[in-house]
Amino acid sequence: MDADTTPALKPPDGIEPNFVNPPTLMPAVIGTATTALVISTSFVALRVFVKLRICRGHNPEDWLSYIAWVGLMSYTGIQIYIENYGFARHQWDVSVTQFEHILYTIHVLYCIYPATTLAAKMSVLFQIKGIFATAAHNIVYWVVIISMGANILFYTGLLFTYVFQCWPREAIWNSNVHGRCINAVSLNLAAGILNLISDLEAFLLPVWAIWHLRMPIKRKLAAYAVFGIGSIACIIGIFGIYLRVLVIRYSDFTWLCTKTTMLVVSEIAIVIIVGCTPCLSSLYHYLRRGSRATTSSEANNLRPYPNPYYSHFSHPSSQIGESMGSVSTKKYSPISNPLAKYMVPGGILSMATLGSGLGVDKEGLDIGNHDVYTYHRDSAGADSR
Repeated sequence: MDADTTPALKPPDGIEPNFVNPPTLMPAVIGTATTALVISTSFVALRVFVKLRICRGHNPEDWLSYIAWVGLMSYTGIQIYIENYGFARHQWDVSVTQFEHILYTIHVLYCIYPATTLAAKMSVLFQIKGIFATAAHNIVYWVVIISMGANILFYTGLLFTYVFQCWPREAIWNSNVHGRCINAVSLNLAAGILNLISDLEAFLLPVWAIWHLRMPIKRKLAAYAVFGIGSIACIIGIFGIYLRVLVIRYSDFTWLCTKTTMLVVSEIAIVIIVGCTPCLSSLYHYLRRGSRATTSSEANNLRPYPNPYYSHFSHPSSQIGESMGSVSTKKYSPISNPLAKYMVPGGILSMATLGSGLGVDKEGLDIGNHDVYTYHRDSAGADSR
């Protein structure tokens, strides 16, 4: 048998293998990759600008987002290479020699996927924690912490499972080497299901948290819009599970798995974009004020806050659970807590006040009026506005 001329899969009746000019999914691959990279890169670039120009500092979620973006670039570059090599074809239009090289390269993609996805999702979870659970260890805080631990365990375990899918490892891509292997197709289906659960959790958690805030419905809807794009990742995850089921049912691995990898690229890009979306609020206010936040007088006002992205640090009013008195009306520079600006001016009180019985002036809920806030609480613990 000549491995260079023998198809990797027996073609259906009436179809001849075509190694010269076969049907291909390359146009769809290029279109998906280009769209995902252009949009995600644009959002990451905006995030870098906000962090360097407006917030003047980086947080763990920022570095995780950058790592995820590098992983996405690597994944997409390797994907385009192997698709052009023959992966975007029907498997009967691929020779045995080509198929072994495809399996090796797909194994590399499998190993990149868990680390990249983990970084992207941890970035979003850190962001949710910083926005919704900054002042106290409330329910949101513990749900996020548990979610972080679960994601770390899942994706780390998935990485090791992919790395040691077969022993010896060469049996993963070399049909002449016999070894003990895990069914990669079933493993991918399980990974897709757990990944969808993770996407749903990351989407529903901020929705649940925002719903319990004391604020007008219009402000809630505006806040939902920040994380609403995460619903697209959930939809992509559902389609990904469907394609993984088809891979189990049908033998045309290269054609069906190509569609799956396109969804993976889209999903990772969406998660990265979700993590960058809250920065748009900071950018909006920065542009609206004509860079006024960078003047020397306002820069002096920013100094008490070592981390301007989340403005709950170093201010007495951030220790919400420790004060039963009243905080007088004061003016602070607009701090770039991206989502808390929908809740209170400058994000000083933070959205960690879920269920804490705090009151905020109605003006404080106006996204365009975020310099002044007032909080009152009488001696009996009742709220007044």
